[in-house]
Amino acid sequence: MTDNAYPPLTDQADATDHARQSMRGLAAELTERGCEVLWYDEKGRPSEEEGSLEFDIEAPNSYGDVLVVPGIPTSLLKSATPEDGWTLRWGGNSYTWAEFVEERSALARGLHTIHANADLFVAELRKRGIPVDADGVGPDWDAASDTWITYALPIGDEVVYASFPNQPIGPGLDQVFYVQGEEYTWEAAVTAVFVEAGVPVPDRPSPDGP
Repeated sequence: MTDNAYPPLTDQADATDHARQSMRGLAAELTERGCEVLWYDEKGRPSEEEGSLEFDIEAPNSYGDVLVVPGIPTSLLKSATPEDGWTLRWGGNSYTWAEFVEERSALARGLHTIHANADLFVAELRKRGIPVDADGVGPDWDAASDTWITYALPIGDEVVYASFPNQPIGPGLDQVFYVQGEEYTWEAAVTAVFVEAGVPVPDRPSPDGP
């Protein structure tokens, strides 16, 4: 770290106060943008980076890491550019304030879509007569990325796994998703769950009637 990597700092107590104020402001802005901040360490801890504090934060839900916040006034931090030496650091990468808020907010929007996709698909399966234990449905965070999450679907003695994207799925849409690792569109995915769960596929009514 060079001598001019940071703007002039006052004493350590002031730097700590600045970092904590910035963390509170950042959490508030994320929440305003629809990015749920479940928890963050309000006090922080000293960072290896001079004049900074580290904060554990989950934003959005179940995406957690350590955020390094420089101990400078929030107004200066918010106006920093990528060329400055006092940007935020998250997951080993540097972010301006605006970049960090936009990335986290976009991830939150995608996460909401994924959860909505899972709810829609489970509702469709139950409507078709597949006895999905709705209370047991849940994401497998070890099989998740920024754009896909795999859900366990308990059906009787079987568990079928479906992976949902951060793009809308549904009847008539071409968006694919996965059942037991195989790619399907909506109607084929419903049939695949019947097969994987060992539930007989019901006859579909003829368009010409009985």
